Amino acid sequence: MRTRYFFHTLIGAICFLIAQANSDAQVRETPVTLFLIQGGNPQGYVSASNEQGVTFSTTPGGAGSLVEYSKMKGEGLNKGIVFGERAEALGDARALFAAGDYPAAAAAFGKVARDYAIILSVPQNFATEAFFYQIESLRRAGQFGQMANLVNAPVAAGISTKLSEYYVDFHRYQKLWALFGQEDWAGLKTAVADYEETPSGNETLLPTPPFSKLPSSELAQISFLRGKVYQQAGEKEKAFQDFHRSFLLTFANDPVVSKLALAQAMLIQSQDEGIAAENAEAIKHMQALTYAFATFYGDRAVPQQFEGYNVRPEVPDLLGAAPRAMGEDSGDEEGDGEAEPTSEDAEAAEDGKAKAKGKGKKAKE
Repeated sequence: MRTRYFFHTLIGAICFLIAQANSDAQVRETPVTLFLIQGGNPQGYVSASNEQGVTFSTTPGGAGSLVEYSKMKGEGLNKGIVFGERAEALGDARALFAAGDYPAAAAAFGKVARDYAIILSVPQNFATEAFFYQIESLRRAGQFGQMANLVNAPVAAGISTKLSEYYVDFHRYQKLWALFGQEDWAGLKTAVADYEETPSGNETLLPTPPFSKLPSSELAQISFLRGKVYQQAGEKEKAFQDFHRSFLLTFANDPVVSKLALAQAMLIQSQDEGIAAENAEAIKHMQALTYAFATFYGDRAVPQQFEGYNVRPEVPDLLGAAPRAMGEDSGDEEGDGEAEPTSEDAEAAEDGKAKAKGKGKKAKE
């Protein structure tokens, strides 16, 4: 009994220490400078925030009082409030993101969002910004399945209400990628359809409906996601067209989408009937896709089932036969050497020499 009691006590103590550590990680107040319409630019500490304003104190640990956003300089989201710990708090996470270590960046940004929850209601606050980049880091890491819990969390609403339009635009696509991660094909189909336009004129001849005018980076994402919808519906030709478009648009801009699109194009081509029938053109097409994938992302990145196609495809001679040297005979069916001179050729040559000699004589006179 005593052993069991000691064990339970030890477990309870560990749980308490973990909870205490998590509690200590939460920032209770953060340095700030307020730029007021009246009252100067006081420096102090924010210990809480809501939709009306922030709880502000000029001394650390003070009770503080509400300072409304309406009393601060600035319009809309650009309110006169500057957080002193912003650069320091985001520094490590930003470095990981810039280095391409997206899984670690996601964890680091998530910690900032949790630790500075007291400022989530402030316009342009860096806790909501960190939450946005936590989601974006997961997208770039290819961890799409983990995005859904974040984009559907209550704090995600702040991206649309507390951050600038730049973040809002990107967040729309984060929601689409979350649907992709959940494999919610019906929801993704409905969402992607909002970006399509009704074809008219020559556009009716296109294999897939055109999209509304979008920046290439956004069009690449939409093309890939619609390609997945087509693929799940068994419309492989349409899917291939969208994956191919996505790869061409996003190359060197978004390597995550580019790699995904090319991989899916390889998968569809590998299922072509011509591959099973050992059709030369179908195999060349597969080799071209696989070789491009290996060139851009490395041989090790090539999926195992496609490794056999990772060979440089034959390039057709678009210029035809090499041009002959000046004076080279065109040859005939029996050989390609020089033709024997005829008697007429000899007479013409002698005549030419005589004329040249005569001209030389006149020049001397």
